[in-house]
Amino acid sequence: GGAGDKEADSEEEEVELPDGAGLAVLCVGGRDELDDAAAAMLAQVLEVQGATVTKVGFADLEPGGVRRLELDAVDTVAIGFLNRDSVKHARFLVRRLKRRRPKLRVGIVFWSETGNSDKQAATAEAADLNADFVAYGMVDAVTGALSSAPPVALKLAAKRRPRRARPAARKVPAAAAG
Repeated sequence: GGAGDKEADSEEEEVELPDGAGLAVLCVGGRDELDDAAAAMLAQVLEVQGATVTKVGFADLEPGGVRRLELDAVDTVAIGFLNRDSVKHARFLVRRLKRRRPKLRVGIVFWSETGNSDKQAATAEAADLNADFVAYGMVDAVTGALSSAPPVALKLAAKRRPRRARPAARKVPAAAAG
């Protein structure tokens, strides 16, 4: 406990986290149980800030699971990864969630980068992932999750695939269409 430690402590206490009142956040781990545990920690902090928080497990982001997620009342989904090699998977999940609900804000937290305060890198990475924010630690994760910024629109894939001719629409009896 030298004098240096005290300064570090007081610096952290000065961080003012945003108020989460009126915001609903879904916290989820990206890949495995450890990611889920980190997501649960983020969820606790968000609840302390007054947000309405739901937690689901990484398995709920499997292809079939995303369709079953209750996203209508959710403002932001925060997906956390302890493994930095999950960038491709993160991009995939952002796209899948935003396709399902375009008004959703989706943020990615790379916990392994905690202490990385490179805001420019985080902004560039968010753009690359089509995410609303990328965070490298708890403060940025909370700040991103509780932001009221409008959602980033899903960019169309750069690689254009030739369109296949659509099969002719089948006529369905009106009774079956409901």
